[in-house]
Amino acid sequence: MAGIRSIGWWIPEGRRLAHEVAKDHGLAEKALVALGLVEKPVAGKDDHPSTMGARATRAALEAAGLGTEELDLLIYAGVTKDWPAPWVAAFGVLHELGTRRAAGFDLMGRCAGCIDALWLAKTLVESGTYRTVAVCCAERYDYLLGPQRPVEVVSDAAYSAGAATVIVSAEADNDIVAFSHFTNPDLSVHGAGGPRAGGSRRPVDEPALREQLHMWQEQLSIREVNGIARYSADADRHNYPRILKQAGFEAVDFVVCSPMNPGPQLEVLKELGVDPKATLFTIPFLGHIGPADLFLILGVAIASGRRVGRRIVMSTRTSVYSNALAILGRGDGPGIRVAGEGLDVGLWSSASGTEVGA
Repeated sequence: MAGIRSIGWWIPEGRRLAHEVAKDHGLAEKALVALGLVEKPVAGKDDHPSTMGARATRAALEAAGLGTEELDLLIYAGVTKDWPAPWVAAFGVLHELGTRRAAGFDLMGRCAGCIDALWLAKTLVESGTYRTVAVCCAERYDYLLGPQRPVEVVSDAAYSAGAATVIVSAEADNDIVAFSHFTNPDLSVHGAGGPRAGGSRRPVDEPALREQLHMWQEQLSIREVNGIARYSADADRHNYPRILKQAGFEAVDFVVCSPMNPGPQLEVLKELGVDPKATLFTIPFLGHIGPADLFLILGVAIASGRRVGRRIVMSTRTSVYSNALAILGRGDGPGIRVAGEGLDVGLWSSASGTEVGA
């Protein structure tokens, strides 16, 4: 069996407070306060997905007691990249690490990609193909979302910068034991968010630049937004019972999930018999770092001394695809080693994780 041996992270030093972010994007500060945002990290000039990802991966390897030469495969599951296709972010991270023997590829699935990558890493390790696999998520959204640019959806202003990496290995003190997914039958909403120019359907020409179509756009109708909300709840109702049954869990000790608006998901978890207090959210002090959020949530919980327990469920929900997996510790806890730079884990040392960002 294979599991998560370590988690590493790297968060930029720069910060923007909620009132500054609101001004950047032409929003009312109270809208960001309602979202739970206190501040978010801001990338420096030389902080790119490849460089931040390499720093997070190095921290994860060091926490696991491994050198870069012992890495066999790196799966990059982030959303943003230094350069457009055909550039492969996994090789950008490996180049920054200075390792030449490891293989690499990108797995693109928005926020859900990190869980798909973890399940794939587990499968590859257990098949004997690779011994040590890194799943790396690194993000820098400012070139897609501003700043100094109005946003259509308040939560878009929370997108930030940083990186987190997980090392998957048979030498872990836990096992990844179950996986489930649920796809939205309305796949048309997949094209409603993101840049509108830069692909085969629309080049980045002068008219596109004038209209900022190369930057993030939101084109969801109220009907589509409501449909996604219903789908997201249905995804949890589908994935969580399946995960619990596959893993043989009678209860869940800790939930790792990263909704932009925690309230509705907490209600569904409560409906499913999962304690809403058995989680924490990183959005107050880190904003939204895409799929890296899941690794950071688990890493922060462990580093801040939270009692995580041995039965852990990780889940993500996107507009068209949602998934979840279960982790079972071999001892009383997950036994995951953590390390990194740029986080004050004391900010999450409150007794209840849902008090922060709920």
